[in-house]
Amino acid sequence: MRFKWNEQNMEWFLDASSYTGFHKALARKIIPHLKADDTLCDAGCGLGRLGIELAPYVKELTAVDVNEEVIAAVRRDADAAGLRDLHTKIIDAELLTERFDVVLMSFFGESDFTHFLKLCRRKLIRIVSASNSSSLYPERYRCTVKSVVPGVEDELRSIGIDFSLEMHSIEFGQPLRSRQSAERFILNNAPEATGEEVADFLGMNLVDTGRDDFPFYLPAVKELGIFTIDKESGK
Repeated sequence: MRFKWNEQNMEWFLDASSYTGFHKALARKIIPHLKADDTLCDAGCGLGRLGIELAPYVKELTAVDVNEEVIAAVRRDADAAGLRDLHTKIIDAELLTERFDVVLMSFFGESDFTHFLKLCRRKLIRIVSASNSSSLYPERYRCTVKSVVPGVEDELRSIGIDFSLEMHSIEFGQPLRSRQSAERFILNNAPEATGEEVADFLGMNLVDTGRDDFPFYLPAVKELGIFTIDKESGK
């Protein structure tokens, strides 16, 4: 099921990216895989924070997403950053036919690897969560997904594709502007949670920051894997 963006969760995501520096830190892990003359496709880019960080390190970046609203946000932020070589396409990434030197799939969900391998001339990079665990809302409401490191490893081995894998841990908690916003955040992720469950979870996890802009914070470390399929070296 495709993630559904709305005005509120877009704000939370952008706040978290800025507050923690998650996408800047993640970009530093990806940059060594890129060349200055690469064309890079950020497939299923969402709000495009990783692509915006990577754009200065490649010749041209194309951010692709099916959601018009998030592409508008990417375009706005790219223009604000003066990124003239960042382009956007509103299309389901699985329908792309254009080829690129490097294709990036960041927390993309389940997909057909063979399709995206056909799109890249040099390298396919896929970033996935290490596991289904999360600390940002009550555990009993966390959904199991297949697109985590062990599942992707099994898939690649089953179809005989060589790959390299790097594991990383990067801070990616949620800053919050009020206690009410914290409660809404929990219910956005766990709509069936009771008021008591929300209160108990926040009581155990919500941190007072002492800041005026984000007085509360839900700490979390994102455990992730970066799969690289190098078509030049066969790995």
